[in-house]
Amino acid sequence: MNKQLTLHQQTELCSALFYLNMRELKQICQHFDLPTQGEKITLIENIKLYITTGKIRKIQEIPPQSKAQSQTIYPLHPDTLILKGSFKNDLKTRIFLKKLIGQHFHYTAYGIDWIKNMWIQGTPPTYTQFASYWQSEYETRQKTKAPLKPEWAYLNFLDQYQKLHPTTSKLQAIAAWKIERVKQAQKVKDLLHLLNHNISI
Repeated sequence: MNKQLTLHQQTELCSALFYLNMRELKQICQHFDLPTQGEKITLIENIKLYITTGKIRKIQEIPPQSKAQSQTIYPLHPDTLILKGSFKNDLKTRIFLKKLIGQHFHYTAYGIDWIKNMWIQGTPPTYTQFASYWQSEYETRQKTKAPLKPEWAYLNFLDQYQKLHPTTSKLQAIAAWKIERVKQAQKVKDLLHLLNHNISI
């Protein structure tokens, strides 16, 4: 990229990207010939890396040892490996995990992210290992009240807005979010325009 943003502008852009939806992020990635596979945070990190360094992040492939084999049955058992292609985020699996962990278990983004990271590392966990991780993370978050992930811009915005405006209704908070989202999307377009890139999002 010939032109560069200032550090302040880079920070502004990176912050505003969290307000975009997947369709918009993929449009930006396609414009810069960046990979469009992955979750929201992956696309944002790809864009940030390219804007700040001009580098393109390589797609992290899941190795064969982390993938389920076709026509192989993987029973819901404490010692069964959780593999890509066999693990299901469904009611049956949730009931099984509740038996391992307790009735307080529920699917969480940090739990799913942990499994995916283990897959990428080529060390798929067993259900027992996942249960141990999930319970430990749950207890830590209960104590520290860890903040929501930055890519959950919508939930973060509603949480902060309702704290600042305790008498507001949910509908009013959502309306405020829509206004802020348009504002942040325009900021992304304006900052990319400074780099001589006009992107319609």
